[in-house]
Amino acid sequence: MRYENKTEPRMAKPEPALPQQTGFYWAKWCIPEDGTADEDKFVRTNCWEVVSVVSAFGETDDDFRVEVPGVERTQSVENFNWAQPCRPIPQPA
Repeated sequence: MRYENKTEPRMAKPEPALPQQTGFYWAKWCIPEDGTADEDKFVRTNCWEVVSVVSAFGETDDDFRVEVPGVERTQSVENFNWAQPCRPIPQPA
């Protein structure tokens, strides 16, 4: 098979493994950030939950932080396993 005069790429771009924009995502929380309230009582589960990805606004060197419902401190995006493809959940119409 030849790819002459084709404008589309031969292979599709890989989906990002981490969120690339703010929004709501499906994720599994693996590790609490140091200093998180009740981090010693944290129990890792294998359940998907909806989390909010927000801009870090200079809080850390990361571009984004994760807000988990019921947790007062934002978490690092690396502390989660993200549903693939890693895209924001569309808002209901």
